[in-house]
Amino acid sequence: YCTAYSILGSSWDASDAVQDAFLEAYARIDTLRDVAKFKPWLVRILVNGCYDALGRRRRLVPVGDTAEPLVTEDRMGGGPTASPEAAHAFIGTEAQLDLFHALRALEEDHRTVLDLRYFLDLKVDDIAVALDVPAGTVKSRINRTLARLAESLGRHTSLEVTQ
Repeated sequence: YCTAYSILGSSWDASDAVQDAFLEAYARIDTLRDVAKFKPWLVRILVNGCYDALGRRRRLVPVGDTAEPLVTEDRMGGGPTASPEAAHAFIGTEAQLDLFHALRALEEDHRTVLDLRYFLDLKVDDIAVALDVPAGTVKSRINRTLARLAESLGRHTSLEVTQ
C-alpha cells in the first residue's frame, strides 16, 4: 500500500492498485518460476499497475479539487467533520512534513526505489527483479536519491548502499 500510495499519491487509487495487483497475481500465479521470488514478483505487478494507472490518469481532465479531505467521524452522530487533530495525525511533525514534501518532489522512479528499499525492506537484487533493471542501476538510484533527499532537507551525508 505504501509503495502504491507513493507512486499514485492517492489513498483511493493506492487501495485499488493493491487489490488489482493481488487479483492479477492470483490469476497469474502459474507464471511464477521461483517461489522464493514471490515478493519481488508481486511488487513488480503492483508497480507496473501503478504506472499504468498514472498513464490513464494523465489522460483525464480534473474537474474539481482532487485533494483528499482530512476528516474524522463526529462521535455525536453528526457525520464526518474536519478537525485539527485529524490534520496533525495525517501530517505528523514538522520534520515528517518536510520529509513528506521532499519525497513527493523526487522523480517517480527514484521515489519508488526508496519505497521498495526502506518501506518494504527489499534487498537490492529483489528491487532489480521488481523493477526489471540491473542491480547496479538500483544502487546508483538509491545513492543519488538519498543524496538529493539529504540536500533538500539541508543535511549533508555520505550514505552509500552496498547491498
